[in-house]
Amino acid sequence: MAVIEIVGGVILLVVSVVIFALTLMQHTHGQGLAGVINGSAYGANSARLTPADQMLAKATRIAGIIFFVVAILACVFASRLA
Repeated sequence: MAVIEIVGGVILLVVSVVIFALTLMQHTHGQGLAGVINGSAYGANSARLTPADQMLAKATRIAGIIFFVVAILACVFASRLA
């Protein structure tokens, strides 16, 4: 195993745990998918996010982008090293 593979694996592991934790910390509004399908007043369009929820959503998006980029780079480096 090359050092780049170990570093990439560690980064992927850490970012995946961060995404998991951020997703669990987010507050759910309304009834979820059932509320959207039934047209509930608490559906996805009418839910107002608090500043904390907005920050968690933004951090989750950033962590997802980092995960995607590192996963692509790990595949590229693994194919070049093989």
